[in-house]
Amino acid sequence: MLVILRETPRPHSSTGDLSTLNSLWLGKVHQSMMIPQLGHLLLAFPMDDSSFSLAGISFNSSQYLFLSPRPDHQPLALTCLNENDSSSILILWLGPMFIKDMASFLGIPPELENLLHNLPLLQGDKVSSLVIELAEAYRSDLDSEVLEDLCFEIVGEVINSLRIRHHALQKLTKHKQSTIEDLLPRLLQTRQAVEARFADSFKARDVASLIGLSEFHFIRLYKAAFGITLRQHVINLKLDLARHSLESSPASITDISFHAGYGNPSSFIHAFSKRFGLSPSKYRNLMKS
Repeated sequence: MLVILRETPRPHSSTGDLSTLNSLWLGKVHQSMMIPQLGHLLLAFPMDDSSFSLAGISFNSSQYLFLSPRPDHQPLALTCLNENDSSSILILWLGPMFIKDMASFLGIPPELENLLHNLPLLQGDKVSSLVIELAEAYRSDLDSEVLEDLCFEIVGEVINSLRIRHHALQKLTKHKQSTIEDLLPRLLQTRQAVEARFADSFKARDVASLIGLSEFHFIRLYKAAFGITLRQHVINLKLDLARHSLESSPASITDISFHAGYGNPSSFIHAFSKRFGLSPSKYRNLMKS
């Protein structure tokens, strides 16, 4: 269930029923305010060209923030860093029980939720698109069932993220624990950045340098952790975007290829046919039939 909040819950509120529910608040922050944590997984998403600080972590309008649940349930300081009077932000409290139950069902250790949280993440990934849809639905006063469906899709992405982390952790077991604790968060952050910015030109050596690894070491570890090379991961993301466009957009094959980051339509057609077994035009016709 999703609780729609017209005001943020008071920081002194007891955990009560709210601690087990998903809750949504979209509003303006005037300089600084206290946000209750309540043992939830908390998602903070700027809605304007704005910057914030939450629990001492700064993030801007090109980023969003996950904060993992804290056992003390203490309120968190949220501060608007803009010079203007106020800026809008969406806060989503994801109830821990459902996520933990699903993680347990999938055999995922619950402590893995800490591997990527508390770091600013780039907007542009699947979570971002769902949050934007959620905000638009909220502002349009759409039926609560629509909001709940979008919320559970976000929860699904969180669980999928945990699954990816668990898989990566298992693949890196031959490394020392200290090495895993150091490298895995950086590899996960890189994967999230790739999924948010896959239309950009990604070169392995540039990405490797950002996280302090040699190109050779990075390429080897990325494939070991995720079972796919960085290059193939980017290609798959581009082709998945193109497939979605073919299903939902009337745009031409050429326009779709450019939108997916292909400078040459023939290269796109070849890659799409190799991946899905059909040319883009045949795939579109099949989806229409």
